[in-house]
Amino acid sequence: MDLDLGLQANGQCPPRPLRVLFAIGTMGGGGAERQLLTLLQRLDRTKFQPLLWLCYRKGELLNLVPADVPIYAPWDAFVRSIVGRLAQRFRLGRVVRARQMARLLHAERIDVIYDRTFLMTLDTAAACRLRPTPRISACVADPATELALYGRQWPSLWRKLARRAFATASRVTANSAGLRQRLVEILDLTPDQIAVIPNGIDLLEVERRAAEFTPDWPADRWHFVTVGRIDENKGHRFVLQALADLVHQGGLRQIQWHVVGQGPDVPELQTLAADLELTDHVVWEGFQSNPFPLYRASRLLVLASLSEGLPNVLLEAMACRTPVLSTDCPSGPREILDDGRCGRLVSPGDSHALADAIADCIAHPDAWQSYVPTARHRVEQAYSVEESVAAVETLLLQVTAASHSAQ
Repeated sequence: MDLDLGLQANGQCPPRPLRVLFAIGTMGGGGAERQLLTLLQRLDRTKFQPLLWLCYRKGELLNLVPADVPIYAPWDAFVRSIVGRLAQRFRLGRVVRARQMARLLHAERIDVIYDRTFLMTLDTAAACRLRPTPRISACVADPATELALYGRQWPSLWRKLARRAFATASRVTANSAGLRQRLVEILDLTPDQIAVIPNGIDLLEVERRAAEFTPDWPADRWHFVTVGRIDENKGHRFVLQALADLVHQGGLRQIQWHVVGQGPDVPELQTLAADLELTDHVVWEGFQSNPFPLYRASRLLVLASLSEGLPNVLLEAMACRTPVLSTDCPSGPREILDDGRCGRLVSPGDSHALADAIADCIAHPDAWQSYVPTARHRVEQAYSVEESVAAVETLLLQVTAASHSAQ
């Protein structure tokens, strides 16, 4: 369908590109932010004009936002004012942000919103009640985990707010079939409201960036890596406990774990590593703008999460031809690993299972390498960045067309 998008309906004026407001909390280095950055970079500018809304104008990826994408973060400045601090104190932040976004939707003549992350979906839903706008809400994490994290004090209220926010979206996307099922189970959404659009991997870009450098790691060590935000849900504590078993009970003192990422649990985990006498076996790599050489230099990628949506790190490691070990958590790892044909799965929260699997990888490297060709092929066939971006573009056009048809 050709969209007039508010211009002259007689066809004398050419249609302008859709003005799409992408909304997320920050441009930190997490998977949700990296996937949104990919959309900002790759969106067809003949059809779409992207704009970016942030709660806080910060993040490791902020300087990678394309120069033609205007960035709006009015809450960031407001919250530092006296009035802003009062709004926070009296828990009026979401009300203020909704009014700020609604004004922007009107002033910038936004045609459609694409929000990504749980809290941002709540914000955009509130803004759209003030200024109705077609909205796509991308769910990228298990809603049960998000509700447990943010709704501890008023769980019933938060579940009601979340259900309403997602239910009032024009469409909801989930990055895995398992996550779509979780949305149905936890938030009572209908399956036909949810489109599954997997995260996309640019294999040519992965190859290019993986060759940029080689980490200067000791050759006499057996190196494995984790990549991701360092918080309770990512299960780093269980990896530390597994490492303690391997080093102190298994005598595998050649192991060195490279922890890539940042997050609130770093100080606690560093203290625990020292208490477990593992300081010489853990390297805190911090945030890495280019983690791909670290994947390639590692013998194994370990994902120990308690829940996921569709973890980019598994796809990235598979693209780098690195064997992977993951917890079989809801909802993405089993789907990515094709029921274990592309890597090893163990139960979440089980440090002994992690230790046994890592020890097996050390003892039988050829068996673990045998996963690699199948894993790489799966990324090539099922997780193309071109197909992922095209699916989002199609959905943006569909929801906007439906909105104009209803007017």
